[in-house]
Amino acid sequence: MRTIASFATVLVSGALFLGCSGSDLPPQSGVGGSPSGTGGASSVTPSGGVTSVTSTGGNTNALPSSGGADATGGTSGLGGNNATGGSIAATGGSKATGGSSMFGATGGTKATGGSNAAGGSSPAGGSSATTGGNKTTGGSNATGGAIATTGGSKATGGANATGGTSAVAGSSAIAVKCDNLRATPSTAGVAKPSGAAGGLKVLDWAGFTGAVSFTFDDNNSSQISNYSQLQATGAKVTFFMVSGWTSASNAVWKTAVTDGHEIANHTKSHQSAASLTDLQAAEDWIKSNLGVTAYTMAAPNGDASWASVAPQLLIANRGVANGLVGPRDSSNVFSLPAYIPPTGANAATMDGEVNAAKTANKWKIFCVHGFTGDSAAYQPVDLTGMTTTMSNAVKNGLWADTITNVGAYYQGQKAIPASATTSATWTLPAHFPPNMCVRVTTTGGTVKQNGVEVPWNSHGYYEISLDAKSVTVQ
Repeated sequence: MRTIASFATVLVSGALFLGCSGSDLPPQSGVGGSPSGTGGASSVTPSGGVTSVTSTGGNTNALPSSGGADATGGTSGLGGNNATGGSIAATGGSKATGGSSMFGATGGTKATGGSNAAGGSSPAGGSSATTGGNKTTGGSNATGGAIATTGGSKATGGANATGGTSAVAGSSAIAVKCDNLRATPSTAGVAKPSGAAGGLKVLDWAGFTGAVSFTFDDNNSSQISNYSQLQATGAKVTFFMVSGWTSASNAVWKTAVTDGHEIANHTKSHQSAASLTDLQAAEDWIKSNLGVTAYTMAAPNGDASWASVAPQLLIANRGVANGLVGPRDSSNVFSLPAYIPPTGANAATMDGEVNAAKTANKWKIFCVHGFTGDSAAYQPVDLTGMTTTMSNAVKNGLWADTITNVGAYYQGQKAIPASATTSATWTLPAHFPPNMCVRVTTTGGTVKQNGVEVPWNSHGYYEISLDAKSVTVQ
């Protein structure tokens, strides 16, 4: 799970700490479909047919109508047994332009108007459809499909209507995958801006009031034994993995990945001195054993030497010097600040740090190793205090998410010029994870990426893809 683009490179000074290292009965016959087609229940003799009770499209013909047994392409009509679509194939044969097998007329199971052809789930005038089958003109995924343009999921002559669920422009204009925007702010029912086109603006911290990332180093035993309590808080956290330690093989880390938490790189050996080989070894282990790519790291013991190695593989490195990161500020993403709570810290102490970030509308990063009673953990904190602070952060409207998710947003916002009003283009840094997005608002107009409209979200924003590398407001 990768998340963070290039951040300005202003080092945040960090003292060296021992603790926080990056540790889803064919129609009867006729031109139409099931119960009755274009013709109705009692006409005389259809063209080419044998006297029939039901005419074009009827449900109970002795033999089918247009295109029936002696119709155009019938058993011995124009074309004989195997002439213009004989017993098997006439103009309306088994798989030709109609007929469920040999007796079908224009508009059979798979013919013109078949379930996948240009004419509804039965024929032209079938069970409910008009021009426009399930998957053709106006179909659920064709021109005007659920995510396409002309016509919605039922589009021009779709299953029940002309114009479909959402008519022109479909039920949604573009499907954007935003792996970093899983959380939604409390705002709701916000109307789409209706003013003049323009006013493009990236929302700070995805529309939340500040952000906080809770990170845990060293895959310690108390993290493993108390994982369920951390998961229950609703916050998404980052576990900085030391791949060379036995505890890295515990099954809990695969559970953490499934639950949406981040497994990041804390090197293989936890050595202080920077080593690209050591960093790459941990990167490879995480990919091979947990099936994810690590996009961020935490420097072992906060050693500053890792700031020059991390950019070769990753998008961010967490240090250990306390501080805050602001929207579009000059923080060095390869030496991100982090707060290490004192030994035994309770909720009151840690809540204060989170509240300060909310007041300042900034990003706070925690560096924790373990919990009280874990003698192997550096500066262990009170478990109840930790989980209370994490739960409070979520309840109080902060964006409590991983280093990669918040970090990629921070970098994406900085990549889009603050001066942009009706259009913007940008580049992404090396090793930037895919499927990252930012949330934007405008004064009005239609937001598009690659010529396709981006839908408005009633929580108060448009979500645009950073992978697209451009956006316009028209």
